[in-house]
Amino acid sequence: MAEITRVVQSRRRFLSRSGALLAGLAMPGIVTRSFAQDPLKPFRNGEILPDPDFARLRASLPRITGIRPYRAGGVRLELVAEPFGNPSEPKYLIHNYGHGGAGITLSWGCASVVVDHVASVTPLIRAARRRPSVAVLGTGVIGLTVATELRRRWPHLPITIYAKDLDVRRTTSHVAAGQFEPSGIHDDYETGPQQADLFEWLKRSRAKIESIAHSGQRQRFGVAERMNYTLDLSSPGFDLAVEAGVVGAPKAGLLPFAALKAPGREYKTWLINPTILLPRLVADLKAKDAVFRKRNFGAPADVAALKETIVINCTGYGARALFGDERLEARRGHLVILDKTKAKQLYFVSGGCNSQIISYIFCRQHDIVVGGTSRHKEEAEPQPGADRAAFDLIVAKAKALFAGDIAKCEALERAAI
Repeated sequence: MAEITRVVQSRRRFLSRSGALLAGLAMPGIVTRSFAQDPLKPFRNGEILPDPDFARLRASLPRITGIRPYRAGGVRLELVAEPFGNPSEPKYLIHNYGHGGAGITLSWGCASVVVDHVASVTPLIRAARRRPSVAVLGTGVIGLTVATELRRRWPHLPITIYAKDLDVRRTTSHVAAGQFEPSGIHDDYETGPQQADLFEWLKRSRAKIESIAHSGQRQRFGVAERMNYTLDLSSPGFDLAVEAGVVGAPKAGLLPFAALKAPGREYKTWLINPTILLPRLVADLKAKDAVFRKRNFGAPADVAALKETIVINCTGYGARALFGDERLEARRGHLVILDKTKAKQLYFVSGGCNSQIISYIFCRQHDIVVGGTSRHKEEAEPQPGADRAAFDLIVAKAKALFAGDIAKCEALERAAI
């Protein structure tokens, strides 16, 4: 298959390409232009994978909403140049927030960069005759992976994790679907220097995920290889991941579902299930003497008053109020959770019928996540009527897709724009 186009190019060509695809699917025997030269073979040697049972809503919390901490311009990952706090007892501040819909994907890579920053200021702290110690603000995946990587590098470094609520089940990260793909941030990384940073974080994350898998710990951390199937449409997040060299170029073939036998793409990626990962990280950190404390920070002065010499801000959307970052925006998302009914429900389907719409079905270890939406800040707070309509639309689109009714799926997606 031809090399995947750059994100900017693929987005500009989206309308013409998707129009060609939908026209082709509406007429039996017609394949899309990108596959016109060679007859397509079915994926998986013709094996048919079991569809989700869209009537089997999970008994507990079948419908979930969460806030993505989107930041215009991309992630803020930096060591603040000047120390803050009491001049005689300076503290160092490191920011690590604003990952949007890619927090699970970028977490380990960004955590390793934080470790580099901590290593750079540790000699300065010791030179001032102070003992290095770390405060991590936030118990989402960003804060927990930072604390984990710090503990791995420095087994005896004092680490305290602060949050207004210590129950990780109430974090945005816990309700994330958990695919390795830089989704929702591709528009903010189009220049060479921006992409160089993003690609480095992605490569570090991928290396960490593979190390977990190869260590025999993948089940403990909720990590599993998955094939992601899409229609033959541009996938901006995957296009970027392919360009970064952290996901292989997709294969072309016919999709492996009973009614959805359309031309598509197969990407090899990873599931990182936050409902397994986050509790495991908390348990491991506690076993290694990291301390968890409940505390709400209302202003930078509250942060400066901490006893620790290094503060790592992983507060996500909370950094908007705490540090006055007006670039942050709460993007509200909706998920529907189904029961798994078949052993071979071990796949991802994403992209829906339109590359510009968030739509996916992720089969995890114990459930199936159907998503999603990305509502902007004016809809950040719960809206029961609109929320129920969003949940119903998510399921309707997925059902139409698996039924092979591409025209209906596309019509539903157009109505949602």
